[in-house]
Amino acid sequence: MSHLLTDIVISSTRVLVWTGISFILGVLLGFLGYAAPGLNRSLLPIVNFFRHISPFCWLPMIILVAGIGEWPVGIVLLFSMLFNAIIISTGIFQGMQRDILDTAALDGASRRMILRYIQLPLALPELVNLYRVLWSVAWTAIIAAEMLGVQSGLGYRLLDFRYLLQYKEMLQYIAVIGGIGIAADYLLLHIQKRLSEYLYRSREVSTQRVR
Repeated sequence: MSHLLTDIVISSTRVLVWTGISFILGVLLGFLGYAAPGLNRSLLPIVNFFRHISPFCWLPMIILVAGIGEWPVGIVLLFSMLFNAIIISTGIFQGMQRDILDTAALDGASRRMILRYIQLPLALPELVNLYRVLWSVAWTAIIAAEMLGVQSGLGYRLLDFRYLLQYKEMLQYIAVIGGIGIAADYLLLHIQKRLSEYLYRSREVSTQRVR
């Protein structure tokens, strides 16, 4: 258990980095799919094809191309999250109330202003929820991904414990993994609720000013 803190930091860093990359790419591509429905219809079958295949099915090809180490771990995490992020973020933008956007356009707001001042603020709580989902997916996948030749992390240590028949230490690590997952999910859920409350209060203030 002497490596526990180090393994937590390393695994958490990998998850944060690749969840951030997947989130940013997913939201950008999701917004592009929302803004260009024709492109979205064309790419949807491809996205769904990769979305429904476990990233671990690609392990032989990933190792062949990227070898072993950090890059295969990152690619597995990316494949675990990106395609779902595209689908979900597209749905978030498509689900916005059209009357709000149309009113802003009629009032002379440009597309950039609508995106910055209306669409992104309205989507922010749902985007935080998207990040929450992606993080949980990555936190689950990192354990198996870290068995791809890296020499550190929670997944690597669990594999080591299994080979050494150290089941007590294995169960302790599993408990820590679950505890971190609960804490992170609670934190992100709290942030989402705070954002929703802030946006609701902002709308109330705007409505009162108009009246």
